[in-house]
Amino acid sequence: MARRIIDFHSHLGDIFATQKNVIYKYNAEVKLNEGRRDPFVHLSKGSFSVPLIDPNDPDDYQNLIDVAFYRCWANTLEHLTKRLDDNAIDYVCLYPIYPHIAFEDYLAASKLETRILPFTSADWTQDADAICAKLLQDVQKGAKGLKIHPVLQPISLQDPKVKVVLNCWKETGLPVVSHCGANSYYNDEKYQATQVPEYGEPKYFVQAVKDNPEVNWVAAHAGGLMGGELEYLGSELEGYDRVWYDTTFRSADDVSTMLELFGEDRILFGTDTPFALTPESLAEVHKAVGEGSDCADKVLYRNAAALLQL
Repeated sequence: MARRIIDFHSHLGDIFATQKNVIYKYNAEVKLNEGRRDPFVHLSKGSFSVPLIDPNDPDDYQNLIDVAFYRCWANTLEHLTKRLDDNAIDYVCLYPIYPHIAFEDYLAASKLETRILPFTSADWTQDADAICAKLLQDVQKGAKGLKIHPVLQPISLQDPKVKVVLNCWKETGLPVVSHCGANSYYNDEKYQATQVPEYGEPKYFVQAVKDNPEVNWVAAHAGGLMGGELEYLGSELEGYDRVWYDTTFRSADDVSTMLELFGEDRILFGTDTPFALTPESLAEVHKAVGEGSDCADKVLYRNAAALLQL
């Protein structure tokens, strides 16, 4: 079977909005703090089975935040195109996080790189009716899904406004991807008001699924990476057949567990570029499902293609 790949979880440009106009830069490189390692390379090369930071190194957390920024600053269309070519990726779903990156940014990039499938993202400062109108307009322009990042936007999935928007969005049949993971992305006081890590806890995702069972949901990072999320989601969402889970930052053992808990029709390959490395992400999926197998084709392509209505 010929290998087909959709990277269901990726980004372009600076999703943290600490620098602007990154997408169309040329020859951008990831810099590192002097004497420090790249924790995302370390994690990827360690088969996503090693710690992201050293708990005994007080400077490692700040280095992680810094390198995340540096990776975003080099997250250009030039590098994206090369990554798609080098790894024979057919399509890539790009998730904007408004107001840092907008649907229009990715729609424009998709005119130059036709393998891009742009998602949309809401301006949660507007009223629900205005949000719904804009999102449906984006679908008419080619948006293939809705990305919600509760931590970075910040918006609770239990906010009444979200309920109204989801009720509107469900008519599209397209997926809603929600970030899962109570992550803190900034260590600078001036950015603290722009994030609410608690909103990323998987309990909010679970409740949102139960409150909105007709929505096609995707749990980014399969619930998060603190430990136990796979089992938690498997228990809490048993019987909910409109939930999918991506493989970002997941080891082969994790992917195997996902297959057991959720089934091979509910798993989506993703990289979360510019963070995890693509070859290593693919290798972990192949270890779990067997390269060239029917299951591999589902996880790498068919499940996503059906969900995206390709």
